[in-house]
Amino acid sequence: MPKLELNGQHHYTLDGKGLDGLTSTIAEAGLISGYGSDWYMQRGTFIHQATEYWDKKILDENTLDPQIVPYLNSWKQFRKDQSYTPSHIEYPTYHPDLMVGMKIDRLPGPCDLKSGVLEPWHILQIAVQWSALICHGMHDLAREPQDVYLDPDGGPPKVKPYKTSELKDAFKVYASMLVYLRWRRSVGIK
Repeated sequence: MPKLELNGQHHYTLDGKGLDGLTSTIAEAGLISGYGSDWYMQRGTFIHQATEYWDKKILDENTLDPQIVPYLNSWKQFRKDQSYTPSHIEYPTYHPDLMVGMKIDRLPGPCDLKSGVLEPWHILQIAVQWSALICHGMHDLAREPQDVYLDPDGGPPKVKPYKTSELKDAFKVYASMLVYLRWRRSVGIK
């Protein structure tokens, strides 16, 4: 079985060979505004860690920054309202056809947690995650693909489910974009 490793933020290797990262390629294509902004990246990391640790039952909520608490409360509300229990948390995987590494926030789903507003590129992430699961024969976990937009005030999150037809179209867009990005790099265009 190939060995997937994550070194730092979104730097993946498979058996020692570098892979493109799902989110970083979407950013490289210019589709993510504010990507790389220290404040947004740090906030997102803290929110993901808080929800991850809570799901793993290892979070000391007294240690949380008050700005993170409402996002965690929103995630708790989602879990309760949807009777959702993740089987996998921050699941590292890769797409074997595209050779792109990624972490899937929660399975089944894929279920991608968001701390901002709906963006057009979000479906690209979910589509590639969903396709990767199917390529790896994990059909039982590739159900109900959705983005979960955690509420900054701690209320119920907004949930954006995706249809299979939407995911297939978005996957084609991402795959085409990736071919273009790799060509651009190969000819030295920044």
